[in-house]
Amino acid sequence: MNTKPVFNNFKLLPLLHLILQKKWKIFIFSTLFTCIGILIAYNIPNEYTSQVQILPELEIKEGTESMNNFKSLAGLAGVDLSSFGSTEAVRPDLYPNILQSTPFLMQLLHLKVFSIQHQREMLVSEYLKECRKKEILVKLVGESNKGEFKGLNKPTITPELIHLNKEEDLQIRELHKRVVTSLDKKTGVITMSVKMQDPVIAATLAKFTQDYLLNYVIQYRTEKTQKDIDFLSSRINEAQKHYENALFAYSHYQDMNRNLFLNIAKDEGKKLQHEVELAYNLYTQLATELEETKIRIHRETPVFKVLEPAQVPVKKSSPSRGMIILSFALLGFVSSVVGITVRNFHFYETSEA
Repeated sequence: MNTKPVFNNFKLLPLLHLILQKKWKIFIFSTLFTCIGILIAYNIPNEYTSQVQILPELEIKEGTESMNNFKSLAGLAGVDLSSFGSTEAVRPDLYPNILQSTPFLMQLLHLKVFSIQHQREMLVSEYLKECRKKEILVKLVGESNKGEFKGLNKPTITPELIHLNKEEDLQIRELHKRVVTSLDKKTGVITMSVKMQDPVIAATLAKFTQDYLLNYVIQYRTEKTQKDIDFLSSRINEAQKHYENALFAYSHYQDMNRNLFLNIAKDEGKKLQHEVELAYNLYTQLATELEETKIRIHRETPVFKVLEPAQVPVKKSSPSRGMIILSFALLGFVSSVVGITVRNFHFYETSEA
């Protein structure tokens, strides 16, 4: 039985001959696409990325031996239970959610920064508006929106809701893509990166993001203890006044009843003395508890080690103009070859005949 290879049905030599015959058309078409790629690549504005890396402190409660064995078995199965039993409600794996929340992004929008491109201070919201105008100019070679930007109005905030206008919603979506936070589960390192067209603004927002996260976690960890301190401080003031009043009443009674030996007078004196002792004991107990609470808030304050502080980037992070130009050149070459092959399909039929 005579079987022919499958590749015999496809004539490679006629295809190469056709490509060589139409090489100038392919060259011109590829050159045209390359020029388009160059035009697009050099009209895309540079983007600069500033990164911050921190190492958070995470306290873990020591579990029982059976629980530790369970964690070991879970680790072998590929399940990470390292944060199980953590004393922190705001775990490091929740930090990206904090930095993607609307309240944080609204603070970024109303942050005043210095733009090296415009050589002046401006709001982040205003800067994003200017960047979007440039993108429209690149895409449409002229602005389609002639309306003037009258500034970003602050959102209407109720006790439960935040009402955003269309401009604010659009800019918050933009910040969602430009502010990125990631957690390395193996090392525990938190990486925060901010990408902007202005390198100074990128570094400024990266530093602000770092400070916001640290303050948020510290406030969360110490909020309950701080309320206890405020409560104890108010109570200790009341206890001090009560002790001073009781001591004054007892002293006044002793001065007025030095030469009396009646049992009623003695009983009254014992009663006033007892009130002084109770007031003093309450005052000292509250003072001791206040000092212990101050020590506890110091212990509960988390410690963060900044491994890589925010820096003004020197080199751009995007775009890769070489890759854009090369992609367009390859696209032009492949498109021209496919187009010529399809249009000259009869060439194969003639060759086979």
